[in-house]
Amino acid sequence: MSHKIRKYLLAPFVYTAALLLLLEEWLWNASKRLFARLPLIPFVARLEAWIAGVPPYVALVIFVAPSLLLLPVKILALMSIAHGHPTLGLIIIVSAKVLGTALVARLYTLTQKALLSLPWFARYRDIVLRFKDRMIAQLRATRAWQQVEAGLATFKAARRRWWASVKERLGARNGRSGQGNRLARMIRKYAARRRDRE
Repeated sequence: MSHKIRKYLLAPFVYTAALLLLLEEWLWNASKRLFARLPLIPFVARLEAWIAGVPPYVALVIFVAPSLLLLPVKILALMSIAHGHPTLGLIIIVSAKVLGTALVARLYTLTQKALLSLPWFARYRDIVLRFKDRMIAQLRATRAWQQVEAGLATFKAARRRWWASVKERLGARNGRSGQGNRLARMIRKYAARRRDRE
């Protein structure tokens, strides 16, 4: 009985942690895709090339530095909330989280090879990844999560059908008029980008 009670009491914390890990993973992957597409100015390209070639412990310092540098920003956000500015504090926290995750994701991509050459780093990284996977698996096994995923799949299918019908109507209209339509071209490009992303 005590095991069941403990399980029910801990469930909200487990699911909250799993949701935060999913958000972190989404931000991480989105940041990596965004940085991979951005054209780099020469100075940034040279800096990234230098970071990619540094020794393991220098790579570790570079990887950890953004988290330490963002600590004062988070303290500022908490002070804003404590002094009666909750909206400003929340905006600062969310902005710091998004920008910090984007920067750390990029730095990890650049320093991954050097970091994984440190046996203890590779070992602890594997422990963290296994813990994250276990938490997310618990969340995804719940009925509520499965219902949300089914709803999202239905929404995505409806969106794809809607885009297909819009393209078909615009294509038929352009075929009748015999000339290109700028709006139709923009929509086709957008639809193609969405398909590539999915």
